[in-house]
Amino acid sequence: MRRGSIIKEGLIFLFLFLIVFSFSLFIFNGRFIYAQAKYHFLGPSPINSSIVLSENQNSDELSCSENKSLQIPQRIIIPSLGIDAPIIWPEDTNESALQSALEKGVVFWPESSLPEDKGTTVILGHSSAYPWYNGEYGSIFSLLNRLNPGDEIWIFSPEKKYIYNVSEKEIQLPKDIRIDKQDGQSILYLLSCWPINTNWKRIAVKAISIDNI
Repeated sequence: MRRGSIIKEGLIFLFLFLIVFSFSLFIFNGRFIYAQAKYHFLGPSPINSSIVLSENQNSDELSCSENKSLQIPQRIIIPSLGIDAPIIWPEDTNESALQSALEKGVVFWPESSLPEDKGTTVILGHSSAYPWYNGEYGSIFSLLNRLNPGDEIWIFSPEKKYIYNVSEKEIQLPKDIRIDKQDGQSILYLLSCWPINTNWKRIAVKAISIDNI
């Protein structure tokens, strides 16, 4: 009898543990789970890809700073994932400034190249966040693992639309992530932490401008 009681108590404990564990998992990873489930059952969210670009002006009429401001990326769209987000320039590259910028969208890494310049552009975004996260972009990059070679990524500046084709993706320790810098090519990297709610590894998606293909 005693043995049967112990087994019964053990099964009850295991059952309760699984319920609490599942509930905690959902609470802490709700945004990621919701994004993955929504994509799996409903597909990518519809996006409004109509962008009003600035009218072309004679570059001679613009100052250097004005000309450069028209090349600053302001929005990213990934049609196959239904991602549409503003691109934010952080005030600094320290952790506090980056986290503050990530609350407002994805972040352009200031030390990388503008899309108009031939070089490597790096954009950062969250893959997951706790329910109480202050910002609506806490899981904006939660679907990066579903990108495949050939998928398009669109980057918009005030005057131009830049189109990139995904070429590869990798999940590595931060120290092992390779950021290619090739002269004469325009390359885009999307980076995020992986797995969700950890700072253990990074997922890196590499895309190449269609002008280089």
